[in-house]
Formats: sequence, C-alpha cells, structure tokens
Amino acid sequence: MIVGDKSQSQITNLPDDVTYVLGGLTMEGTLDGGEHPVVVDGQFIGNIIANEIIVREKGTITGTLKAKVVLISGHFNGDLACENLTVTQTGVIDGDVQANALSIDLGAEIMGSISRMR
Repeated sequence: MIVGDKSQSQITNLPDDVTYVLGGLTMEGTLDGGEHPVVVDGQFIGNIIANEIIVREKGTITGTLKAKVVLISGHFNGDLACENLTVTQTGVIDGDVQANALSIDLGAEIMGSISRMR
C-alpha cells in the first residue's frame, strides 16, 4: 500500500508488499503492517506494528513502534520495542528503547533510556 500524493511514474518501482508513508504526507492513527515492511518518508503520529519499520532521513514518527527490525535514519519520538535496532548517523531517537540487538552509528542521537527487551 502506498499512502501519499505521488504520480504513478514516481511509484512504479516500489514493491507491492511494502506500506509507504510518502514525503509531504502527515498520517495519524494506528498502522498494522503485519509481516510486511513499513517505510516512513513523511510524518506519522500514532502506533505502528510491523515486521520491519524503516524511518528514512526525512521521515518522522511520534508514537509507539513494535517490530522485529527497526532502522532509524530520521526522527523518532516515543516508545520503541524491537528485536534488532539500527540507528544511522542521521537518526534521532527521543524516548524509551527496548531492543535485543542494537547498532548505533557515529553521529546518531539517542535521548532517553535503552534496555534489553524481555
């Protein structure tokens, strides 16, 4: 599913089983991606549950994330629970993080608490 205002030519190369929140879009609510990845280039306010969540450099999420794998290159504010978390050098997290495996690139910012997921 592709959520946003883009021409068909701009979205033809996107896989069918990925939910995209495109840049320039603000979404609010609860998103259950199931076993499919969720990619956020725009702004999402609320809760996301998915197998994999990717927040790109210009993406922003405020709320709660639950996933197996999370990659943060943009901004996240809230509570995050996952098995594997990667925060790239452009990533910013402000909140509480629970993860079993954690990778933080030089330059990334994390403000809040980090603990192992139980």
